Amino acid sequence: MKGRRVLNGKWLMSLLVCVSLLGFQQCAIDRQNSSRYLELLEFTDGIKVINTHEHQHRPEEYGIDTLDFYHLLNGAYLMADLVSSGAERWDMEGLSTLDPGREWEIFGEALDHSRSTSYYGHFIMGFQKLYAFQDLSFTESNITSLSAQIEQNYSDYPAWFDKAFHEAGFELIFLDQYWNPFNSLIDTSHYALVFHINQLVMQASRRPAHGENPQSIYKEASAEGYAMADLDDYLDYCDHLFETNVAHKAVCVKNSLAYSRKLQYDEVSYETARSLFDLPSSSLSEDESASLQNYLFHWIIEKSAEYKLPIQIHTGYLAGNSNYLENSNPLDLNNLFVKYPEAKFVLFHGGYPWTSEFIAMGKMFSNVYLDLVWLPQISREKAVLALDEMLDCVPYNKIFWGGDCSFIEESTGSLEYAKSVVAETLAKRIERGLLSREVAHEIIQGIFRENAIETFQLEAILGRTFE
Repeated sequence: MKGRRVLNGKWLMSLLVCVSLLGFQQCAIDRQNSSRYLELLEFTDGIKVINTHEHQHRPEEYGIDTLDFYHLLNGAYLMADLVSSGAERWDMEGLSTLDPGREWEIFGEALDHSRSTSYYGHFIMGFQKLYAFQDLSFTESNITSLSAQIEQNYSDYPAWFDKAFHEAGFELIFLDQYWNPFNSLIDTSHYALVFHINQLVMQASRRPAHGENPQSIYKEASAEGYAMADLDDYLDYCDHLFETNVAHKAVCVKNSLAYSRKLQYDEVSYETARSLFDLPSSSLSEDESASLQNYLFHWIIEKSAEYKLPIQIHTGYLAGNSNYLENSNPLDLNNLFVKYPEAKFVLFHGGYPWTSEFIAMGKMFSNVYLDLVWLPQISREKAVLALDEMLDCVPYNKIFWGGDCSFIEESTGSLEYAKSVVAETLAKRIERGLLSREVAHEIIQGIFRENAIETFQLEAILGRTFE
């Protein structure tokens, strides 16, 4: 028994020594990881970023004179978390009528309940970057002082936007004006034009009845002298829109139709589509409307390939607080990737929650590219896991980043959040012996800049050099 006790004592001592050594080694590893992470983050800060997707709004587009913190909050993704928590949603004009202090009564509790979410995290990061905001969370008092700064900045919006744009580290932003899709006149010193094609697809099955005032694409066509008597007329005007956008140096087209219908586009013949277009739109069944829309999107893919414009497609999570998530499964697009090998498809948002399916599409098809856009804001931790899986499966020249926000403050926070995701993922891979520091730098440059320049042919289309 005595010998056994001695043996156990020696074993215990050895175990304690091992645990101590392992603890020391783990601390060393943690310090190394932290050092690598900070070095990669610093490297990322030196990149002039090509942001592949935004919805930047000018203040006047909301019909209000002054913007404060709560207006920016209302236009941010964080508002969806507040509504999910139980807060009431207001419009921009309604917010302007509230007495000072009333906003915190309405939103304060829900803001507090959302402090752990990625929507909250990236939103506050934008103010930390651009406003030297030091706090880790919003309070009634710090929002009051922050609002005063916001109102001052937005009193001269063009100057503020330009300053924030450069402080954030952007060189170019792709601008998707889903609310004004026929506008091709943009500020080219900051933006590249995106051709948003939802209305081209959806309005094919919503032709105005005889005597009804034309809306949307029909109104635009009428103003430009285009008739809309049959499908050929409709396609002629759609081709005219392509030509107009190409003339204004559009760099891609954008499909966010998952907000309205399933991402399933079966093949439909021209004859079938022509006969459906000839029928009164009010008489079309849901399946017939979908068939006509399907034909239009196939036509748009062919045109996009002809004009060498990549096609960005929303997949996965749908913004807001109510919709049909099953509409947006990236696997429903599989037939398009097979049928149109000459077209370039850029899938958005990590396909969340179908991130593995999203990644598999990028691995399988040479004409499918993957954009991390918005995924870090939806779930930072999922973005880290998804990027790690992405790097396991997909060549890194096929990965991009975009912010997908309405105001420059949130776009800036989105970029800061994405930088942290990429740096953390790559630091861990270096520690695991899967990457060198030099390759990690190349991946970072690719995601935030070089891949977009190459894939979207930015130098050729925009006529400028990206050094």
